[in-house]
Amino acid sequence: MLRFRRRLMLAGLMAGVSGALAVSVGCLPRQSDAGTRAQAEPDPEKESNATVGSKTLVGNTESVTVSAAGLVLGLKGTGSSPPPDGYREQVEKVLKRLQRNPKEILDDSGRTTSVVLVSGVIPPGARVGEKFDASVVLPPGSKTISLAHGELFPCDLHNTELAGNARQAMQSGGLPTGKVPLASADALLLGSRLAVAEGPLVVGTLVPTGQEKVDRPATDNPAGRVAKVWGGMTNQLDRPYHFQLQGEGPQPRLAQTIAARLNTVFHGTGDKLGKVAETVVNGRPMVSVYVPPAYRLNHTRFLQVARLVPLVAPAPNDPTRRKLERELLAPETALLSAMKLEALGTDGVAALRVGLEDKDPHSPWVRFAAAQSLCYLGKADPVAAQILAECAEKHPALRTHALIALASQDDAHCFDQLAELMGRKGDPALRYGAFHALRMANEKHDSIRGREMARSYWLHQVAAQSEPMIHLTTDRRNEIVLFGSVWPIAGAFAFPLGTDFTITRKDGDESVVISRTVTKDGESAAVSARYRADLGVILKGLAEMGGGYSEAIEFIRRVHKADGFACPVCVDAVPSGLSVQQLVQFARRDPTAAEANKVVAATTGQRPVDGDVVPVGGFDADPPAETLRKAPAPAPVVPLSRDPGSVFDNWKK
Repeated sequence: MLRFRRRLMLAGLMAGVSGALAVSVGCLPRQSDAGTRAQAEPDPEKESNATVGSKTLVGNTESVTVSAAGLVLGLKGTGSSPPPDGYREQVEKVLKRLQRNPKEILDDSGRTTSVVLVSGVIPPGARVGEKFDASVVLPPGSKTISLAHGELFPCDLHNTELAGNARQAMQSGGLPTGKVPLASADALLLGSRLAVAEGPLVVGTLVPTGQEKVDRPATDNPAGRVAKVWGGMTNQLDRPYHFQLQGEGPQPRLAQTIAARLNTVFHGTGDKLGKVAETVVNGRPMVSVYVPPAYRLNHTRFLQVARLVPLVAPAPNDPTRRKLERELLAPETALLSAMKLEALGTDGVAALRVGLEDKDPHSPWVRFAAAQSLCYLGKADPVAAQILAECAEKHPALRTHALIALASQDDAHCFDQLAELMGRKGDPALRYGAFHALRMANEKHDSIRGREMARSYWLHQVAAQSEPMIHLTTDRRNEIVLFGSVWPIAGAFAFPLGTDFTITRKDGDESVVISRTVTKDGESAAVSARYRADLGVILKGLAEMGGGYSEAIEFIRRVHKADGFACPVCVDAVPSGLSVQQLVQFARRDPTAAEANKVVAATTGQRPVDGDVVPVGGFDADPPAETLRKAPAPAPVVPLSRDPGSVFDNWKK
C-alpha cells in the first residue's frame, strides 16, 4: 500500500500551502484584495492558446499527518497498565464517552490491553473513505512486552500543530489574535478529526539492511513493540488539489471556465463520484480539483494532463490540433503530443488510436505514448493493452509507466496482461512489478488473491506455471510472494525461530518437523507437527501453529543462507523508472529507447537477503539530472501507489 512521503513541489510555479491546522487540511487563508487594480476580467474564450496550466498554480499539495493515543485489545498477557499521563487521559475520555469502564479495561489483571500511539499520513488528493496504513508504537515508558495478536480499538485521528505556528499563520492570513496567547508557543493543539483507525495489528518487519546477522530475528524489534494496521485508517475528509488563479482581480468567470473544461475533459474517464472540478469562493475564487478514478494510482499524470487542458476546445480542423496529430506519429514528439491529445478528452481518442498502428519495429515511443493515453482515458482495447505489456517487458525505461497505466483501467484485457507478465521467465523486477501493479488495481483478482497468515502477513502464490521465485518486501506491506507452484527445500538443518519455535529436518527426510513451546496450566509443553519440505507448505504450517511474519522471514533467511532453495530469493525487486520529462529528452535523441533502457537498467536490481544492500529504483523515482549523461546513482525506493511524485508544468518546446 502506501508510503506517502514526498512533497509535491513545482519550483517557481507551484503555490505551496503552509500554516496552521485549517491550512494543512485543505483550507486556504482568506486573501485580501485590497489595493488590487480594478479592471475588467478578460474573456477566457478569446485566448485560443491558453491552457489551465497557464492560468493557475497548484496548491494544497502537502500530506497531512494525523495521530492520537489509542487502545489495543486482545493481547495474550503481554500488555500493561498505563501510567497516569496524558495518553491515558485521552483513552479514558474515549471509553467514558462510550460508557465503558476505563479502569476495568486499562488495568486489566490479565494484561490483555495496552495504550499505544497511532499515526498515519493522508496524502494530497485523498477522497473520503479511502484506506491508508496506520502505524502503532508504544509510548515512552510503556511496560508492554509485545503487541502481537492485538487489535486496535476504533481510534479517532486528528491533525496537530504547535500553538506558536498556528498563531503565526493566523496573523499572516489577516485573522485577529489576542495580545495574550491562550497557550504557550510549544503547546500542542488538537485539530480536526480527519481519520479513523482500527483493525488487527501486524507485528514484525523484515530487517531492511544487510548489517543484521542471519541468526537474529528478522524484525525491527524482536519484542514486537512496533506494529502496522495495513489499510486500517479510513480517511474522513476530501483533500482536493487547489488550482489557484494567477493574475490580478477575482476573475470568477475564468474560474468557472476552468472548472467546466476540466469536467468536460475528464467526464469520460469513469468518474462515479461526481464532478472533477468545482469553483470555490474563499476570498478569491479558485478551483477545487478531485482526481478521477482512472488516475487514482498516478496523481502526477493527472495534474500534468489537467494543466495541459486548453481553455477553448479546438475544432476538428483546427491547425493546432492537426499539428498534434502529426507530431504524435514522430518518435521525438510522441510523448508530449499524446498527453496534449489526452488533455482533449474523448476528442483525442481517434487520433490516439492511429498511433497504435505505428509500424516502426525499432521505435516504441509512438505506440507506447498512444496506448498509455488511451488507458487513462478509459479507452484501452486489447491492442493497447498488449502494446503496454510488450513495452513493460522489452523496455525497462517504459516499464513503470506501462505497468501503472495497465493497473489504472478496470479492464479485463489489462489485468490479463499483468497476470501474464508475472509468469515471464527471468527479470524479477518485471515479475514482481506486474504483481504489485495488479494488486494495487484489484487485490481480489484471482491471479494474485492472497491468504492472511496468522493475522500477521499475506501469502500470495501466483503464476503457477512459471519458474519458481520467492519475493520479500522490507516495508509497504508484510507479504511473501511465491511465484511458481513448488519451492522445495534441500539439506538437513535444525534451528530456532524466535523464542517459541524450532524447525528441524534430518538427512534423507522428505519432511520437516515444526515444534512450538506452549504454556498450559502454568507448565511448558512442546507441540510438534510434520510438514512436507516445501516452502509453501511450511509457511502454512507455521501459521497454523501460530507463527507470524517474523518467524516466516527468519526461516526463509536461514534456509537461503544455507543454500537450501533451488530458486532465487529476491527482496524489493521493484522496477526503476524515469520521469516523463526525462523520457521526453531521451525520445528526442534516441528513437530506439536503447539509451534510456541502459540508464534505467543501471539503477534496477534487487536486495539480497544477506550482505550489502543494493538499492533499487521506485515507481516514481526521478534519478538525478546527471544520469542523462553518465551512469546514474541508485534511485530511492518508492513503491507503486497513489502517492503522486513531483508535479511539472508544461514543457518548453
